[in-house]
Amino acid sequence: MKTLLVGYKVQDLFEEDRRGERRPAAWLDGEVTCHALDVYHCHAIEKAFPGVKAVCSPHLPKGDWDLVKFKTGPKLMSGELSLDLLQEIHLLRPKRFELDFDGRERDRNDLISKIKDDPGRVRDFSATWQASVPGGARLTLTSFPGCFCHRRVDDGGLALAEVVSRELSASKPSSSSTLRPFSILDMGCGCGLVGFLVAESLRSKGDAPGRLVMVDSHARAVEAATLNSANLGIPAEVILSDDGTPAQMDGTFDVFVGNPPYYSDYRIADIFLETALRSLKRGGVCYTVCKNAAGLEPVQRRYFPEVETVRRRGYAVLKSVKN
Repeated sequence: MKTLLVGYKVQDLFEEDRRGERRPAAWLDGEVTCHALDVYHCHAIEKAFPGVKAVCSPHLPKGDWDLVKFKTGPKLMSGELSLDLLQEIHLLRPKRFELDFDGRERDRNDLISKIKDDPGRVRDFSATWQASVPGGARLTLTSFPGCFCHRRVDDGGLALAEVVSRELSASKPSSSSTLRPFSILDMGCGCGLVGFLVAESLRSKGDAPGRLVMVDSHARAVEAATLNSANLGIPAEVILSDDGTPAQMDGTFDVFVGNPPYYSDYRIADIFLETALRSLKRGGVCYTVCKNAAGLEPVQRRYFPEVETVRRRGYAVLKSVKN
Protein backbone atom coordinates (compact mmCIF):
# COMPACT_ATOMS: atom_id res chain seq x y z
CA MET A 1 0.00 0.00 0.00
CA LYS A 2 1.26 3.46 -0.90
CA THR A 3 0.83 5.88 1.99
CA LEU A 4 1.52 9.62 2.13
CA LEU A 5 1.96 11.21 5.55
CA VAL A 6 1.41 14.98 5.77
CA GLY A 7 2.19 17.14 8.80
CA TYR A 8 3.96 14.39 10.78
CA LYS A 9 7.20 14.86 12.70
CA VAL A 10 9.56 12.22 14.09
CA GLN A 11 7.81 11.97 17.46
CA ASP A 12 4.47 11.33 15.73
CA LEU A 13 5.77 8.20 14.00
CA PHE A 14 6.19 6.19 17.19
CA GLU A 15 3.66 4.38 19.33
CA GLU A 16 3.92 2.75 22.74
CA ASP A 17 3.55 -0.98 23.26
CA ARG A 18 1.93 -2.57 26.31
CA ARG A 19 5.13 -2.19 28.29
CA GLY A 20 5.27 1.53 27.55
CA GLU A 21 8.22 1.20 25.19
CA ARG A 22 8.35 3.20 21.98
CA ARG A 23 8.40 1.48 18.62
CA PRO A 24 7.68 2.53 15.04
CA ALA A 25 3.94 2.90 14.43
CA ALA A 26 2.28 -0.13 12.85
CA TRP A 27 0.90 1.95 10.01
CA LEU A 28 4.45 2.63 8.77
CA ASP A 29 4.36 -0.77 7.05
CA GLY A 30 4.32 -0.73 3.26
CA GLU A 31 5.54 1.98 0.90
CA VAL A 32 5.46 5.12 3.05
CA THR A 33 6.35 8.66 2.02
CA CYS A 34 6.47 11.41 4.64
CA HIS A 35 6.15 14.98 3.41
CA ALA A 36 7.71 17.87 5.33
CA LEU A 37 7.70 21.59 4.64
CA ASP A 38 10.85 22.11 6.72
CA VAL A 39 14.03 20.34 5.67
CA TYR A 40 15.06 19.98 9.32
CA HIS A 41 12.09 17.68 9.96
CA CYS A 42 12.78 15.88 6.68
CA HIS A 43 16.35 15.07 7.73
CA ALA A 44 15.21 13.99 11.21
CA ILE A 45 12.72 11.52 9.69
CA GLU A 46 15.34 10.15 7.29
CA LYS A 47 17.72 9.54 10.20
CA ALA A 48 15.15 7.92 12.50
CA PHE A 49 13.30 5.84 9.89
CA PRO A 50 15.57 4.72 7.01
CA GLY A 51 12.68 2.74 5.49
CA VAL A 52 10.48 5.82 5.14
CA LYS A 53 10.94 8.09 2.16
CA ALA A 54 11.08 11.71 3.36
CA VAL A 55 10.28 14.52 0.92
CA CYS A 56 10.73 18.25 1.56
CA SER A 57 8.89 20.37 -0.98
CA PRO A 58 6.55 23.40 -0.99
CA HIS A 59 3.67 21.26 -2.25
CA LEU A 60 2.56 17.66 -1.76
CA PRO A 61 4.13 15.05 -4.06
CA LYS A 62 1.94 13.71 -6.84
CA GLY A 63 1.15 10.01 -6.84
CA ASP A 64 -1.45 7.29 -6.88
CA TRP A 65 -1.87 7.22 -3.10
CA ASP A 66 -3.85 4.43 -1.43
CA LEU A 67 -3.93 6.41 1.83
CA VAL A 68 -3.15 9.98 2.84
CA LYS A 69 -2.90 10.67 6.57
CA PHE A 70 -2.88 14.35 7.61
CA LYS A 71 -1.88 15.46 11.11
CA THR A 72 -2.92 18.97 12.08
CA GLY A 73 -4.38 21.05 14.88
CA PRO A 74 -4.36 24.61 16.24
CA LYS A 75 -1.05 24.12 18.06
CA LEU A 76 0.61 22.40 15.10
CA MET A 77 -0.06 24.79 12.22
CA SER A 78 -2.18 27.77 11.26
CA GLY A 79 -5.75 27.21 10.14
CA GLU A 80 -4.90 28.68 6.74
CA LEU A 81 -2.05 26.23 6.21
CA SER A 82 -4.34 23.38 7.26
CA LEU A 83 -6.91 24.44 4.68
CA ASP A 84 -4.26 24.84 2.00
CA LEU A 85 -2.89 21.33 2.62
CA LEU A 86 -6.40 19.84 2.81
CA GLN A 87 -7.08 21.34 -0.59
CA GLU A 88 -3.88 19.83 -1.99
CA ILE A 89 -4.82 16.44 -0.52
CA HIS A 90 -8.27 16.65 -2.13
CA LEU A 91 -6.68 17.40 -5.52
CA LEU A 92 -4.48 14.28 -5.16
CA ARG A 93 -7.64 12.12 -5.12
CA PRO A 94 -6.33 9.44 -2.71
CA LYS A 95 -8.28 6.21 -2.38
CA ARG A 96 -8.61 6.87 1.37
CA PHE A 97 -8.04 9.85 3.64
CA GLU A 98 -7.56 10.03 7.42
CA LEU A 99 -7.50 13.25 9.44
CA ASP A 100 -5.36 12.95 12.59
CA PHE A 101 -6.54 16.05 14.44
CA ASP A 102 -4.77 17.19 17.60
CA GLY A 103 -7.28 19.42 19.35
CA ARG A 104 -10.88 19.86 20.34
CA GLU A 105 -13.65 18.18 18.38
CA ARG A 106 -15.25 21.58 17.90
CA ASP A 107 -12.12 22.89 16.15
CA ARG A 108 -11.93 19.76 14.01
CA ASN A 109 -15.54 20.17 12.90
CA ASP A 110 -14.97 23.86 12.19
CA LEU A 111 -12.03 23.01 9.92
CA ILE A 112 -13.97 20.37 8.03
CA SER A 113 -17.00 22.65 7.64
CA LYS A 114 -14.90 25.17 5.72
CA ILE A 115 -14.36 22.74 2.85
CA LYS A 116 -17.21 20.22 2.89
CA ASP A 117 -19.83 22.57 1.42
CA ASP A 118 -17.74 23.23 -1.70
CA PRO A 119 -14.97 20.60 -1.88
CA GLY A 120 -14.24 21.31 -5.55
CA ARG A 121 -13.43 24.96 -4.98
CA VAL A 122 -9.73 25.74 -5.49
CA ARG A 123 -8.58 28.74 -3.49
CA ASP A 124 -5.38 30.74 -3.74
CA PHE A 125 -3.93 31.12 -0.25
CA SER A 126 -0.97 33.27 -1.28
CA ALA A 127 -0.79 36.88 -0.13
CA THR A 128 0.84 40.04 -1.46
CA TRP A 129 1.74 43.04 0.67
CA GLN A 130 4.11 45.98 0.55
CA ALA A 131 7.10 47.14 2.55
CA SER A 132 9.80 49.79 2.29
CA VAL A 133 12.67 51.42 4.15
CA PRO A 134 13.28 55.19 4.30
CA GLY A 135 14.63 56.33 0.94
CA GLY A 136 13.89 53.02 -0.75
CA ALA A 137 11.16 52.04 -3.18
CA ARG A 138 7.99 50.36 -1.95
CA LEU A 139 8.28 46.64 -2.73
CA THR A 140 5.42 44.23 -3.29
CA LEU A 141 6.20 40.84 -1.78
CA THR A 142 4.37 37.51 -1.98
CA SER A 143 4.17 34.91 0.78
CA PHE A 144 2.46 31.53 1.24
CA PRO A 145 0.85 29.76 4.21
CA GLY A 146 3.63 28.31 6.34
CA CYS A 147 5.98 31.22 5.65
CA PHE A 148 7.05 33.28 8.63
CA CYS A 149 4.69 36.27 8.99
CA HIS A 150 2.46 35.24 6.10
CA ARG A 151 0.22 38.16 5.01
CA ARG A 152 2.02 40.82 7.02
CA VAL A 153 5.29 42.66 7.50
CA ASP A 154 7.38 41.43 10.41
CA ASP A 155 8.31 44.46 12.50
CA GLY A 156 11.56 42.88 13.64
CA GLY A 157 12.61 42.15 10.08
CA LEU A 158 11.65 45.68 9.03
CA ALA A 159 13.70 47.15 11.87
CA LEU A 160 16.68 45.02 10.78
CA ALA A 161 16.32 46.09 7.14
CA GLU A 162 16.09 49.78 8.09
CA VAL A 163 19.23 49.69 10.25
CA VAL A 164 21.31 47.74 7.72
CA SER A 165 20.17 49.90 4.79
CA ARG A 166 21.05 53.08 6.67
CA GLU A 167 24.46 51.82 7.74
CA LEU A 168 25.45 50.50 4.31
CA SER A 169 24.47 53.80 2.72
CA ALA A 170 26.50 55.67 5.36
CA SER A 171 29.58 53.57 4.53
CA LYS A 172 29.73 55.04 1.01
CA PRO A 173 33.13 56.74 0.50
CA SER A 174 32.75 60.53 0.13
CA SER A 175 35.13 60.54 -2.86
CA SER A 176 33.11 57.96 -4.80
CA SER A 177 29.85 58.44 -6.69
CA THR A 178 28.84 54.84 -6.19
CA LEU A 179 28.70 52.33 -3.37
CA ARG A 180 31.08 49.42 -3.36
CA PRO A 181 29.29 46.15 -4.25
CA PHE A 182 28.39 44.45 -0.98
CA SER A 183 27.87 40.71 -0.83
CA ILE A 184 24.94 39.94 1.48
CA LEU A 185 23.80 36.73 3.18
CA ASP A 186 20.20 36.70 4.46
CA MET A 187 19.78 33.77 6.86
CA GLY A 188 16.28 32.56 7.69
CA CYS A 189 15.11 34.77 4.85
CA GLY A 190 11.42 33.86 4.84
CA CYS A 191 9.90 35.42 1.73
CA GLY A 192 12.96 37.69 1.44
CA LEU A 193 11.77 40.82 3.27
CA VAL A 194 15.12 41.91 4.72
CA GLY A 195 17.40 40.97 1.85
CA PHE A 196 15.25 42.52 -0.85
CA LEU A 197 14.66 45.75 1.10
CA VAL A 198 18.40 46.16 1.69
CA ALA A 199 19.19 45.35 -1.94
CA GLU A 200 16.56 47.79 -3.21
CA SER A 201 17.84 50.50 -0.90
CA LEU A 202 21.31 50.10 -2.38
CA ARG A 203 19.93 50.03 -5.92
CA SER A 204 17.89 53.20 -5.37
CA LYS A 205 21.12 55.00 -4.45
CA GLY A 206 22.84 53.98 -7.66
CA ASP A 207 24.21 50.55 -6.81
CA ALA A 208 23.12 47.00 -5.95
CA PRO A 209 24.63 44.20 -3.91
CA GLY A 210 27.38 42.35 -5.72
CA ARG A 211 25.79 39.14 -4.49
CA LEU A 212 22.62 38.36 -2.56
CA VAL A 213 22.25 34.87 -1.07
CA MET A 214 19.15 33.82 0.86
CA VAL A 215 18.85 30.73 3.06
CA ASP A 216 15.84 29.15 4.76
CA SER A 217 14.93 25.67 6.00
CA HIS A 218 11.27 26.02 4.95
CA ALA A 219 10.41 24.94 1.41
CA ARG A 220 7.61 27.48 1.05
CA ALA A 221 9.87 30.32 2.19
CA VAL A 222 12.35 29.31 -0.51
CA GLU A 223 9.51 29.19 -3.05
CA ALA A 224 8.33 32.67 -2.04
CA ALA A 225 11.83 34.21 -2.03
CA THR A 226 12.56 32.73 -5.47
CA LEU A 227 9.30 34.14 -6.84
CA ASN A 228 9.94 37.56 -5.28
CA SER A 229 13.44 37.67 -6.75
CA ALA A 230 11.98 37.19 -10.22
CA ASN A 231 9.07 39.62 -9.70
CA LEU A 232 11.27 42.36 -8.25
CA GLY A 233 14.10 41.94 -10.73
CA ILE A 234 16.61 41.57 -7.88
CA PRO A 235 18.93 38.61 -8.56
CA ALA A 236 19.32 36.26 -5.60
CA GLU A 237 20.63 32.77 -4.94
CA VAL A 238 18.01 31.06 -2.76
CA ILE A 239 19.09 27.96 -0.83
CA LEU A 240 17.05 25.39 1.10
CA SER A 241 19.17 24.40 4.11
CA ASP A 242 18.90 23.68 7.83
CA ASP A 243 22.66 23.89 8.30
CA GLY A 244 23.72 27.29 7.00
CA THR A 245 25.61 27.75 3.75
CA PRO A 246 27.90 25.41 1.77
CA ALA A 247 31.58 25.38 2.75
CA GLN A 248 32.60 27.02 -0.52
CA MET A 249 30.83 30.20 0.61
CA ASP A 250 32.96 30.54 3.75
CA GLY A 251 34.69 33.91 4.05
CA THR A 252 32.92 35.42 1.03
CA PHE A 253 30.33 37.82 2.46
CA ASP A 254 30.55 41.45 3.58
CA VAL A 255 27.21 41.51 5.40
CA PHE A 256 25.17 38.90 7.29
CA VAL A 257 21.56 39.58 8.29
CA GLY A 258 19.41 37.23 10.36
CA ASN A 259 16.24 37.20 12.43
CA PRO A 260 16.71 33.94 14.39
CA PRO A 261 13.71 32.37 16.12
CA TYR A 262 13.72 32.58 19.89
CA TYR A 263 12.49 29.08 20.74
CA SER A 264 14.64 25.95 21.36
CA ASP A 265 16.77 27.82 23.91
CA TYR A 266 18.43 29.76 21.07
CA ARG A 267 19.86 26.57 19.53
CA ILE A 268 18.79 27.81 16.11
CA ALA A 269 20.44 31.17 16.86
CA ASP A 270 23.67 29.21 17.33
CA ILE A 271 23.33 27.87 13.76
CA PHE A 272 22.72 31.41 12.48
CA LEU A 273 25.72 32.88 14.27
CA GLU A 274 28.07 30.00 13.50
CA THR A 275 27.15 30.51 9.85
CA ALA A 276 27.73 34.26 10.17
CA LEU A 277 31.19 33.77 11.65
CA ARG A 278 32.44 31.39 8.99
CA SER A 279 30.68 33.04 6.02
CA LEU A 280 31.85 36.62 6.64
CA LYS A 281 35.10 38.10 5.39
CA ARG A 282 37.40 39.73 7.92
CA GLY A 283 35.87 43.10 8.58
CA GLY A 284 32.46 41.79 7.55
CA VAL A 285 29.47 42.80 9.68
CA CYS A 286 26.89 40.55 11.33
CA TYR A 287 23.45 42.01 12.07
CA THR A 288 20.78 40.11 14.01
CA VAL A 289 17.50 41.32 15.51
CA CYS A 290 15.49 40.40 18.59
CA LYS A 291 12.80 41.88 20.80
CA ASN A 292 14.92 41.66 23.92
CA ALA A 293 18.71 41.70 23.64
CA ALA A 294 19.13 39.90 26.97
CA GLY A 295 18.49 36.51 25.37
CA LEU A 296 20.33 36.77 22.06
CA GLU A 297 23.28 38.99 22.98
CA PRO A 298 25.11 36.36 25.11
CA VAL A 299 24.76 33.89 22.23
CA GLN A 300 26.17 36.39 19.74
CA ARG A 301 29.10 37.16 22.07
CA ARG A 302 30.18 33.51 21.90
CA TYR A 303 30.97 34.09 18.23
CA PHE A 304 31.71 37.83 18.15
CA PRO A 305 33.22 39.26 21.36
CA GLU A 306 32.02 42.82 20.62
CA VAL A 307 28.28 43.44 20.20
CA GLU A 308 26.74 46.86 19.61
CA THR A 309 23.00 47.32 20.16
CA VAL A 310 21.03 49.59 17.83
CA ARG A 311 17.44 50.29 18.87
CA ARG A 312 14.75 50.49 16.21
CA ARG A 313 10.93 50.07 16.30
CA GLY A 314 11.06 48.61 19.78
CA TYR A 315 13.56 45.94 18.68
CA ALA A 316 17.27 45.48 19.31
CA VAL A 317 19.51 45.11 16.26
CA LEU A 318 22.78 43.49 17.37
CA LYS A 319 25.83 44.45 15.32
CA SER A 320 29.22 42.71 15.37
CA VAL A 321 32.31 42.96 13.18
CA LYS A 322 34.40 39.89 12.35
CA ASN A 323 38.03 40.48 13.37
